[in-house]
Amino acid sequence: MSRNILITGGTGFIGSRLTDRWLAQGHSVTILSRRPLAAVKRWNRRVQSVSALDELRDARFDTLVNLAGEGIADARWSEARKQILRDSRIRLTESLVQWSVRSGQKYDVVLSGSAVGYYGAFPGSASPELTESSPAGKDFAARLCQDWENVAQGFGMTTQRLVVLRTGLVLDAGGGMLERMRLPFLLGLGGPIADGRQVLSWIHREDYCKAVDFLLESQLSGPVNMTAPNPVSNAGLTRALARALHRPAFLPAPAFALKLLLGEMSELLLKGQKVIPGKLLAADFPFSYADTDSAMEAIFSSRDTKG
Repeated sequence: MSRNILITGGTGFIGSRLTDRWLAQGHSVTILSRRPLAAVKRWNRRVQSVSALDELRDARFDTLVNLAGEGIADARWSEARKQILRDSRIRLTESLVQWSVRSGQKYDVVLSGSAVGYYGAFPGSASPELTESSPAGKDFAARLCQDWENVAQGFGMTTQRLVVLRTGLVLDAGGGMLERMRLPFLLGLGGPIADGRQVLSWIHREDYCKAVDFLLESQLSGPVNMTAPNPVSNAGLTRALARALHRPAFLPAPAFALKLLLGEMSELLLKGQKVIPGKLLAADFPFSYADTDSAMEAIFSSRDTKG
């Protein structure tokens, strides 16, 4: 079925790959972006892009994918930065809900963003296995996700099927956390963070995009953990990256230095959560990259990793 898709965050690390896939599949894609001309140029006018919802006038969409949000690890969490993180998720989603109701949209499905931070963060290996039914945490990232998800419930007025994407660490070349880690490792300066025991719930970007397409066509609804089935310790991820890059990984980043440098945001690196993709596994979603070794090999095999 050819879809008419409205996406926010369509030029980002995940959204741009989704847009590529959807165009190749023959779908129509409209991107809500702060830089609409750049989006149109990137895809050679094969997408429509607007900077404001009111520009869409009488447009009708059968699919909404809401991924927009400032990068949570892009800057230290000052009070001003926290407000930016909230506004870029919650206020935008509120605006989308209001516009969708006002313009009479009737979506077949809405996919709206969240993150595994919903469950809170746990030190070392202390995290229990967390499924979609696990309770929410209480730290800033958890409250941010809860508020974002609560606002997204308003889409229930416009669709019979709302899916909330609780996204883990998305791995691929060209962006995200992995790209930030790559240069220090190539220089021989890589290593685990603190003692490396904190658990990371991750997913290869290709599996993420495949899972989004799977969710569009399935009957799943509610929260869905967008993670690979095998969470890994920070030390385990570090070793997998070092092997893929043929580099050592002996220089740990001390916890006290990260706390001093990043403040409250250091919890993103020093703690973690062991999230299991219960709904995707129960639905027999076919993960291509279930472990970090296969993911890293796929990511870096086509790149010049010798520096």
